[in-house]
Amino acid sequence: MYVYIPIYLYFMKDTLTCIIVDDDDLDRMVVEAELSAYAKMKILGSYHNPIEALSIINSHQPDVLFLDIDMPEINGIDFVKSISNLNAINVFITSHPEYALQGFQLKVFDFILKPLETDRFESCINRIFDFVKLKDKAEAYDVLFENEKIIFKEGNHVVNLNANEVIYLEAYGDYTKIVTEKKAHLTLATLSNFLESLPLSKFIRIHRSYVIAINKVKSLGPKTIDMGINDIPIGKTYLKEAKQILKVN
Repeated sequence: MYVYIPIYLYFMKDTLTCIIVDDDDLDRMVVEAELSAYAKMKILGSYHNPIEALSIINSHQPDVLFLDIDMPEINGIDFVKSISNLNAINVFITSHPEYALQGFQLKVFDFILKPLETDRFESCINRIFDFVKLKDKAEAYDVLFENEKIIFKEGNHVVNLNANEVIYLEAYGDYTKIVTEKKAHLTLATLSNFLESLPLSKFIRIHRSYVIAINKVKSLGPKTIDMGINDIPIGKTYLKEAKQILKVN
């Protein structure tokens, strides 16, 4: 059985543009201060509410939106729904963890809890740059799943990966990052699509954003799994099943 994902083209940008929207002045200033450490992130504007930001968002189409959720006039979730036609990377920065599920259902890129911590924000920015780099490098991926193989075009070459080469998969909205020992690839397919197409006995979802290869696990910690090349976070709702499958007490 084949699963087909269509081809898309993207082009590399030297600088990413962004807009901040938060009704709390201090919280906006914190995000602005954090962004000042990144020369390749250009702030187009910082706004008190989404309505104020809408004009420049439509006219300049920023690459990244940093949004609060609980705001007057229109909340962040409804606002993201209203601009779903724009191809922006949406990041929620909020005090309300109860919105996390809705955020992931909207395929927001990241969901950060306040108070904003430098390490957590740095992780988000690094993931954004990593995502953009891989997406642009990919140019055109024509992906097929056949039995336990992932087959796709990378430039003029055909890449044929066996399932046992995959260490883990990471969700990037509508894309999935495939990580092997030699290289990372990005494909236009959701993490759920990959999980449905790969052998279930060999992979397990341990977070909304991560699926790991069971036989690549080095050790299981309280909040992370050591995959050899780096540690992957475990979501609370996945921890019990992960321990059972990985036979760790």
